[in-house]
Amino acid sequence: MNMTLGDAFNRRKKLSADLQTWINRLQLAGAERRSYRTASLDGEEAYRPEPGTEKATKRAYTVQECRERIAAILAEDEELALRISRTNRRARAEIEDLDGRVRVLSVPELLVLKDDTIPKLEQAARAVPVRAEDAAPYDGGEDWIRYRTVRRVERKRESFSENGLKIEEQELLGYDVAEITDYGLPRRGQWDEIDRIAEYAQRVKQAINRANKTELVELD
Repeated sequence: MNMTLGDAFNRRKKLSADLQTWINRLQLAGAERRSYRTASLDGEEAYRPEPGTEKATKRAYTVQECRERIAAILAEDEELALRISRTNRRARAEIEDLDGRVRVLSVPELLVLKDDTIPKLEQAARAVPVRAEDAAPYDGGEDWIRYRTVRRVERKRESFSENGLKIEEQELLGYDVAEITDYGLPRRGQWDEIDRIAEYAQRVKQAINRANKTELVELD
């Protein structure tokens, strides 16, 4: 039966699940158990089960049957892995990169972009400092602005009136001023860059899907 690269990947996932199932069955194939409660270990009543206490488990598969199925799964999986490896060298797909260049890449190269490069690009884009949007700059240049933040510094002062009533007043001690030179980029620019990387990631996924339609090569 003809298979594509994508079919082979899906088949290997199924084989992996089947392998674990048969390994579990193999572990259960080594013994059958019968348990019960008895009143005596000697005489005519020795090892006679009391009513309602007997339980028994039967194995569903023999050890040999399980081992044969496991061997068959491993053999098919190995063959598919080799065919996938050889097909990966041939499978190609066009992709337009972030600089607008059209490149022809193999499946392993596309997977590096998808799983390694693009997540790092997005991480770097999100780490770009953005400019404070609610600041009132008093100075600035081509790629920076300077603004101040001001915080009142007050102290509570208590006194008593002639009638003995406590009076609380806020005494102004001064102002804490912080002057910030902000080199951050406009937030819109960061959003646009993140969107551009997301579109690139989508193109890479589509290229992988196209490459995965390559017919699987046969072994010599």
